[in-house]
Amino acid sequence: KNRKLTASSGNLHGFMAEDYNQLNWPLPKMFGKEKYAYSMIDIDDPRYIKECALMSQKLIRLQYDQQIIDNRWRNMYKSLLDAEHRQATLSENAPTKTRDLLVKEVASCLKSLLELQTQKDMYEEEIKKVYERCDAIKATIKKENDLEDLR
Repeated sequence: KNRKLTASSGNLHGFMAEDYNQLNWPLPKMFGKEKYAYSMIDIDDPRYIKECALMSQKLIRLQYDQQIIDNRWRNMYKSLLDAEHRQATLSENAPTKTRDLLVKEVASCLKSLLELQTQKDMYEEEIKKVYERCDAIKATIKKENDLEDLR
């Protein structure tokens, strides 16, 4: 049974992957099916079956890795907010060593967050490339079907 999301969710090509129906572990459910579960490419034209199967495998791997990066990004963002809060609420008569330590912690969290954001953007770009290729294949198939209908 193939399930798809609505087009408004931004997922135009993916069916729900089978492992989200079979496995009962927390990672897929933790972040929501609308974001990660729909990774099976929906093109079934015999000329593109192998390419779409490879794209589905790539998409599954990318989205699994993206879940991990998203989780690490969220945790680092929470750490950054916590460090900034501690820095902002530090008393006026706190020692300079404590102030310097908090400044270094905020800088470290910010640097790590920027690195994770770069990785996150890289994964999103790769997923976008897969979807663009799917758009091109579907446009080709639609054009061929329209030409067949004109005959």
